Amino acid sequence: MQNETRPTVSNEQLKSALSDSESRIQNQLSQQCQKVIDNQNKHQAGLQSFSKEQQVTRKQLDELNHQVEQLSEKLAQRAVVESAQTAQVAAAANSQSCPPPAPMTLGDKLVLGQSEWLWIEAVNRVFPARVDTGATTSSLTAQDIVTLERDGQKWARFTIVPEEGSDNSYEVEAPIARIANIRQSSTNEIDKRPVVRLTIKIGNMTDTAEFTLTDRSHMNYPILLGREFLKDIAVVDVAKKNVQPKPELLTDRASAIPKKAEQANPKASEEE
Repeated sequence: MQNETRPTVSNEQLKSALSDSESRIQNQLSQQCQKVIDNQNKHQAGLQSFSKEQQVTRKQLDELNHQVEQLSEKLAQRAVVESAQTAQVAAAANSQSCPPPAPMTLGDKLVLGQSEWLWIEAVNRVFPARVDTGATTSSLTAQDIVTLERDGQKWARFTIVPEEGSDNSYEVEAPIARIANIRQSSTNEIDKRPVVRLTIKIGNMTDTAEFTLTDRSHMNYPILLGREFLKDIAVVDVAKKNVQPKPELLTDRASAIPKKAEQANPKASEEE
């Protein structure tokens, strides 16, 4: 059997091979490092470009927000102007509106419901009044009644309190027409009450009427209109309320103490 002969590698050849391997490895590492650096540069450039685009976008958003604020201010100003114009148009429409409806009449008489609005000149106020054909005389709520004399004639000073517990009150002075004897239904006793003469208005009719003074603040209505007032001037439709238009207050004269409400709340039942 023959012995195989192994090639002999000299040190020089080994060093040369190692040097070639190191050179290749270094080249490969250098190429890879360069690729990494190139990629980093590309990413850096992309980030810078994105940052610039973000700044541009932020600037555009700021400008858009500014435009929105300006538009909101203009819309608010326009709303104020339009509101003022609407108010002017409404005022003009009211000034040119149709006149108040004529009072309902039957022949030469007013048609009244079971309740109507009554204006009293002495206080320039409108109060709800009950129309009662079962009562002979008319009556007006009054408190703190004091009689006095003026120019040889008897007068009464009293306070109108439209409803019980109300903070509204109106002081009135009126001439006394007579003293009425009123029989109390509960005690059958005679009660002497002053009767005053007042200028009133119901619907569009102005007249002078007599009212017996009594405290009606616990009643539904501060005023009661009886037959003596109704005869010859009105007919009553008890199925209706406030048939006549509500009288307007005079604007060229001062009113009494301002009231909070004109409509009384239901309380006790009426009795005369």
